[in-house]
Amino acid sequence: MAGDWQELGQAAAIGLLFAFLVAKLISTVIAFKEDNLRITRSPPSSPTAAAAEDALVPAAAPLPSHDGSTDGGSGSGSDSDWEGVESTELDEEFSAASAFVAASAASGTSVPEEAQLRLYGLYKIATEGPCTAPQPSALKLKARAKWNAWHKLGAKPTEEAMQEYITIVQELFPNWDAGASAKRKDEDNIASASASKGPMGPVFSSLMYEEDEGNDSELGDIHVSAREGATDDIVKLLAAGVEVNVRDTEGRTPLHWAVDRGHLSAVEVLAKANADLNAKDNEGQTALHYAAVCEREDIAELLVKHHADLQIKDEDGNTAQDLCPSSWSFMNQAN
Repeated sequence: MAGDWQELGQAAAIGLLFAFLVAKLISTVIAFKEDNLRITRSPPSSPTAAAAEDALVPAAAPLPSHDGSTDGGSGSGSDSDWEGVESTELDEEFSAASAFVAASAASGTSVPEEAQLRLYGLYKIATEGPCTAPQPSALKLKARAKWNAWHKLGAKPTEEAMQEYITIVQELFPNWDAGASAKRKDEDNIASASASKGPMGPVFSSLMYEEDEGNDSELGDIHVSAREGATDDIVKLLAAGVEVNVRDTEGRTPLHWAVDRGHLSAVEVLAKANADLNAKDNEGQTALHYAAVCEREDIAELLVKHHADLQIKDEDGNTAQDLCPSSWSFMNQAN
């Protein structure tokens, strides 16, 4: 009897195992068929489909040309067309004015420096936009003046800069555009020649002069050391008998160089070595002038504490007090 029950249990276990395997096989077949149907029904990706997708993105509308026409599509309205015409006329008048200025520069016409700088700044705004160039060294006086003229205009709109440029030319030369139809060809030739030399023709010849960086071969070792802030080298050179107030070709002493480059420690070394704090360069500027122009407040305060003269005027009639920021209260004290 026990043997019968054992055989029966084995048969049941085998039956259950067989049923499980059959069920697993059936589910696998069904899943395979469903996946196959899904793949069959899905559309294959293709360049055509991608192109159709891309076609949903609208193309940019064509921009009007200088004559107000477009390369396709409907126009944006009469207002924008007129705006384009006005802009073109302003561009042409500005080009004619700058060509006239270039011709005046070539002929040596005398114009006040303030007006020259204003024209330069306006031209740079009109042709290049806001100033992003680094500020030149105070030793490069003309380059610094030009940079200031450009930088102080900020983000002035191009059209406003063009219009103001034209207005200034009109004030300086009331008849500059007289007979424009007769002389426009000559001015266009001048403008073309100027453009071939760069984005801007000469504003005025004196303003196009760029001062070169101090050539090391023209500087004494102590000037180079002061320029680089090498205090140890300065001390060694002074100990070797080098004159503390020796000048370069522009009349600058080592102190001028140290101040210009912002080397406070070098300035302290030179001041303690009895450097002449009031020595003038060829432009009549002292080290204190340099500190004011370069906005080296800590150095300026040090020079004042060492009794630098605040009343010395440069060739333009400016004292260091005239050139420094108004917030420097220590510059208002008496010598």
